[in-house]
Amino acid sequence: MSFARTDTQRMLADMAGRLLAQRNEFEARRHRLAAAVPERMALWPDLAEQGILGAAFPEELGGFGGTMRDLATVMEAAGRHLLVEPLASGAVAGWLLAQAGEPVEPLIGGERVVVLAHDEGLDSFAPRRVTAQADGAHWQLSGTKRAVRHADLADAWIVTAEIAGALACLLVEADAPSTRREPTRLIDGSSAATLHFDRTPARRLAIDAATIEQALARHACALAAESVAILGALCERTAAYLKTRKQFGVPLASFQALQHRLAEMMIATGSARALTERAIAALDAMGDTGGAGALASAAKALADDAGRLVGHEAVQMHGGMGVSDELDVSHYMRRLAAIRATQGSAAVHRAHFAGAADLDPAAEDDGELAVFRAEVAAFVRDKLPEDIRLKGEKGLEFGKDDFVRWQKLLRAEGWFAGAWPEDAGGQGWDLNRQLAFVQEAGRSGAPLIIPYGVNMVGPVIQTFGNAAQQARHLPGILSSDVWWCQGYSEPNAGSDLASLKTTAVREGDHYVVNGTKMWTTEAHWADWMHCLVRTDREVKPQAGISFLLIDMTTPGIEVRPIVTIDGQHHTNQVFFDDVRVPVENLVGHEGQGWTIAKFLLANERVAIADTGPKLKLLGVIKAMFAQLRGAEGDTAQVALIADRLADAEIQLTALCALERDYVRGWQQGGSRDGPEASILKVRGTEILQLLSELALAIEGPLGAVHDPADLHLAPGAELSAAQQASAMAHHYLYGRCWSIFGGTNEIQRGLIARAMLG
Repeated sequence: MSFARTDTQRMLADMAGRLLAQRNEFEARRHRLAAAVPERMALWPDLAEQGILGAAFPEELGGFGGTMRDLATVMEAAGRHLLVEPLASGAVAGWLLAQAGEPVEPLIGGERVVVLAHDEGLDSFAPRRVTAQADGAHWQLSGTKRAVRHADLADAWIVTAEIAGALACLLVEADAPSTRREPTRLIDGSSAATLHFDRTPARRLAIDAATIEQALARHACALAAESVAILGALCERTAAYLKTRKQFGVPLASFQALQHRLAEMMIATGSARALTERAIAALDAMGDTGGAGALASAAKALADDAGRLVGHEAVQMHGGMGVSDELDVSHYMRRLAAIRATQGSAAVHRAHFAGAADLDPAAEDDGELAVFRAEVAAFVRDKLPEDIRLKGEKGLEFGKDDFVRWQKLLRAEGWFAGAWPEDAGGQGWDLNRQLAFVQEAGRSGAPLIIPYGVNMVGPVIQTFGNAAQQARHLPGILSSDVWWCQGYSEPNAGSDLASLKTTAVREGDHYVVNGTKMWTTEAHWADWMHCLVRTDREVKPQAGISFLLIDMTTPGIEVRPIVTIDGQHHTNQVFFDDVRVPVENLVGHEGQGWTIAKFLLANERVAIADTGPKLKLLGVIKAMFAQLRGAEGDTAQVALIADRLADAEIQLTALCALERDYVRGWQQGGSRDGPEASILKVRGTEILQLLSELALAIEGPLGAVHDPADLHLAPGAELSAAQQASAMAHHYLYGRCWSIFGGTNEIQRGLIARAMLG
């Protein structure tokens, strides 16, 4: 769960971790804070001696490095070990002093403590109530800063204030006259003070508003990094507790409800980590507040929301011990609560994020990958047939011919089956390029590539099939002249494939297949089916499954349409009544079907989050909201929708970051058998559902409109407002299917929990 690090940063992390494990051991820390006169800066000299206070400063000033990643590295250790000392606030204050050309050696050496005093009211981005006025060559501060962590212990404060409508920073010594400190104690056990200034003398620092905004972004990102470390610790401790604590004679880990809640904790933690990682990289790469500042706000908002969920769940699942001061879990929850109250709530940061320019999910691509993305976008723009483009823009249903025409155009470009080896007719794309293609094509409005042939059975035949099967089937898949469907689910074996009942009994040179397959998408279009069948009932369920290729024109096959919740015919029930399938259509050997099925699913994981179409949908919804705001004004209801929309965009941005991280990990040789694909599937489907619900909320009364016929209008027709609303209702209705198809999200949560629980 750690952020990416250089070797030097790993050494820094190890050093900080060892120091805090020894000097900030939990029981010693608890007693130190519970004393009549709590010791709240006891570790400051040690942090200075080990060079940890220098993480925020460049080497030329005597520091460790000065990057955001350096600061995040020590904030991880601070979070995991519940450091009370003001590491983040002190680092940001010191960074501001360094930007102003002030001496920082006393801060790095621990002789002087300076903290940032910024928070005043609910909105940390609002104009400052604390103001400063010139008094000759000096400045005077007036106003109040609330609950400044460790302001009671600091030698000086850097105070943000408004001067002539612009944000400024002023240095105030703790013994400055006309200053009143109102000491208090924070929820996490640290000390604080509310600072009252009444024409207090101060010295203005030579930094501009943009630099101050960057410092605030670094502070938000540092707090998010600390939160992510706490979230990881809480997940670990909760998983360990569920495995060891018994109730009614069995471990708590055996209760499915608790497994799913643990999985939610893991998903929230992973999402917060991925987005914070992206914010760290952006702050180090951009060096200004633009998109980097927005990402820092997004990371703070997501970490705050995750902190509430994970902190509360961890305490709840620990039961009575969870609310005990003697267990670190309660202290972690308290620290997360304090972070949520620092430098603006999640809602405040969502609003700040929403005010930024659109963020590119591919901003961190290297040069070659960025060029390829641009080529994909240009190809879609120039080559996608106009009628197909209009269908996509208007939310109309694509027909089989639309998919075939588009796939043939991709084939002519060499981009259909790009992941296949070159000797099989593909391009040999690595996983990073595969992700870039599917994401950018979807984002640019292209129809999805129907996966059952090219992405599913094609790689299976290449890997497990014999030469005759490869010669017979691969050319038709490449040309899109042969259409495939997948026969996996059954009436009583949806997500539980091991319990499938469709049988294949060998009789001479044929298998005789009997049974039924359910939810078979596009079976009514298909020429062939790749199908899991039971060839042996005497062995354990998984070992008795085989993988057959079945010609859909074979006598005894009946395809019955299933109309889904959106009123459309996407899927079917397929019946097999003594269907004779040649033995030569067996892929691999009997009993190998379970292995092949797992390979097939792993091969499809690069596109499982399907972020490209979601990014396209988000753009449509943001345009809808802009129209709503223009018509309705900034009413309370519009403000609520604005907050929900910003939250959805942050979650989708995090999903893109998570998807990129997982795919890069797989590309570098990481196992594809872990819980990562399940996390992507859960988050991807639920974010799609969230977006469609938002669209209906924006539609207002038209959110109740849905006529299935509206989805089959001519692409050149001018759609009424009600007909346009039908398309969004389709997204909403059919979106419910995605958290069920391909293994329900409940099954995915079980897989995530089992990975955590061992």
